Amino acid sequence: MFTTQKYISILLTGLSLGIGACGIPSKVSRKENIKVPEQYTGINSTDSASVAQLNYRDFFKDTHLTAIIDEVLQNNYDQRIAEEQLKIASAYLLARKGALLPSVQAGINASGTRYGKHTIEGVGNFDTNLSPNIDESQKVNTSFTPNYWLGLSVGWEIDIWGKLASLKKAAQKRFLATQQARDLVQATLVTQAASLYYELVTLDKMSAILKDNIKLQEQALEIVNIQKEVGRATELAVQQFNAQLSNTEASWVEIQQQTTDVENQLLALMGRFEGTIKRSEKIEPAHLPLKMDHGHPAQLLSYRPDIQMAYSELEAIHADAKAARAAFFPTISLSAYGAYNAFNSSYLFNPTSLAYQLLGNMVAPVFQQNQLKSQFKVATAQQEIAFLEYQRTVVGAFQEVKTLIRYIENNQKILDFKSKEVSALANSVEISNDLYVTGYANYLEIINAQRSKRAADLDQVQARRNQAQAMIQLYKALGGGWQ
Repeated sequence: MFTTQKYISILLTGLSLGIGACGIPSKVSRKENIKVPEQYTGINSTDSASVAQLNYRDFFKDTHLTAIIDEVLQNNYDQRIAEEQLKIASAYLLARKGALLPSVQAGINASGTRYGKHTIEGVGNFDTNLSPNIDESQKVNTSFTPNYWLGLSVGWEIDIWGKLASLKKAAQKRFLATQQARDLVQATLVTQAASLYYELVTLDKMSAILKDNIKLQEQALEIVNIQKEVGRATELAVQQFNAQLSNTEASWVEIQQQTTDVENQLLALMGRFEGTIKRSEKIEPAHLPLKMDHGHPAQLLSYRPDIQMAYSELEAIHADAKAARAAFFPTISLSAYGAYNAFNSSYLFNPTSLAYQLLGNMVAPVFQQNQLKSQFKVATAQQEIAFLEYQRTVVGAFQEVKTLIRYIENNQKILDFKSKEVSALANSVEISNDLYVTGYANYLEIINAQRSKRAADLDQVQARRNQAQAMIQLYKALGGGWQ
C-alpha cells in the first residue's frame, strides 16, 4: 500500500526526469550595444548643445507656423490613433502586472441533484441518514439533494523562475516603445507641417516672381509692337515676345495648382475639410535658428524616438527570450478557498458550515520538448533581429544627420552664388533693354536676358526653400519635434 511519501517521491522523480528530458538551454545572453563615433565624420564640434532640445515653438519663430503645428497635433488622425495605441499598451502592461499577484474571486453557487439509489452518492447519503452519529440537522434530503456555496477562492502562481517577471518587463518595454512611437509620430507631424508650410511660402514667392515677369514681358511686348509700327521690329519679334509671355503665364497657372495641392495636404494634416492657411509673405532667415547646433552623435541615442523605440523593443524581446527559457521549469502554484458550504439553506451561515481548503500544485513539462525548444529558438532569433534592427537604426540616424549637415553647408554656398547670379542678370536685363532701344541689341538678347533672370530668381527661391527644408529635416534627425 502506497504512503503519502511514496506518492511525493514518484511525483518528484517524474518532474526531474521531465526537466532533464527537456534539455533546458543556457541563460539568454545580451550582445553589446553598438558604439557610435564621438564626432560626425569630418565635422568637428566641441559644443554639446543640440537644437533637438528645443521645443518646436522655440525652434520655429514664425507664429503662423506654430499655430498650424498646434492644430495639427491636436486634430491629426495619426496622432489620435497613436494615443489610442498607447492606451492598449497600458492595458497589456496592467494585465502583466496583475499576473504576478494572487487572483481572488468571490462566488456564490447553488445546485440541486437527485442521486440514483445505485450511485455512490445515493448510497452514501442513505447510509448517512441512518448513522447514530449525526443529529437531525445533518440529515440529507435523499430525494433531491441541494448544495449551497458562498465564499472566496484564491490562486497564485509562484514565480520562482522569473517567467512572469520577464513577461511583465517585456510589457513595460513595449509600453515604452509605444510611447516612443507616439513621440515619433509627433516629430514626423511637426516636420511635415513645417515642410508643407515653407513649400507654400516658396510657391507664393515663385508666384510673385512670375507675376512681376509677366508685367515686364507685357511692357516689352507693347514696346516691340510700337517699334513694329514704325518699322524698327518685325512680326517675328512680336511673336517671340508673345510666346515668352504665354509661357510665363502658363508657369504661373501651374504654380497656382501646386499651391492648391499643398494647401489641401496641409488642411488634411490639420484634420480640416476647408479653410485658409495664414502664412508669411517670404522665407525669412529669422524664422529659423541662425545656428543649427548638432551636438554629439551619442545624443542621438536619447533624443531620437525611433532609436529609443528600437532599443525598447530589443529589451522587450530579450525579456521574451528569458520567459521562453523559464517555461522549461516546473510551474508551482497555490490555491485556497474559504466558504460557507451546506446542503441546507437554513444552516448556510452557521459557523458549523464554514469550510476551507489549501492546495499546492507543481507541474513540469515532460512531452513538450519540441514545442518549448521551438519557442525558445524563435525568441532567440527574434532577439538577434531586434539587435540588428537597432544597429541599423543607429547607423542610419548617424548618416542622415551627417548628410544634412553637409547639405546645409553646401547649399549655403549655392545661395551665395545664386545671389551673385541674380544680381548680374538683373543688370543684364536693364542693359539689354537700353541697347535694344538704341539699336545695339536685338530682341533675342532681351528675351534671353529676361528668361535667364526669371530662371535665376526661381532657382534662388528654391535654394532658400531647400535650405529651410534641410534645417527642418536636421531638427527632426537630431531628435527634435516631440518634446
